[in-house]
Amino acid sequence: MHYVTSGRARLATEIVGSGTAIVFLHANVCDRRMWRDQLNGLGATHKAVAYDRRGFGETHAELEDFSALADLVAVLDATADGKRAVLVDCSLGGRIALDATLRHPSRVGALVLIAPNVAGAPDLSSRSR
Repeated sequence: MHYVTSGRARLATEIVGSGTAIVFLHANVCDRRMWRDQLNGLGATHKAVAYDRRGFGETHAELEDFSALADLVAVLDATADGKRAVLVDCSLGGRIALDATLRHPSRVGALVLIAPNVAGAPDLSSRSR
């Protein structure tokens, strides 16, 4: 287990393998463990990285204003060796990955979006059918 510092948080980070970084961002109903099989499989040929966002898993954080995007950038700084990373994400993790791609396009080489939560998208759950 590694810990990446972002602000006053220590983000619990699992790193398997070496090479191009593939960073996994978990859904809002789980933590980094949801990616266990992918870490084990891709770790043979790539650097597979999964971390617990604040409020999840083994991450420890003091109360402070924070940005999930800044936390992701801290993980990229610590794991991607200055190269573009592949971001694989689900649900709210997808929203963070999309924001990272828009704000820091030179840091992201590819996106794999699984049912992403999209900032600015209309809330369809309140519409009558």
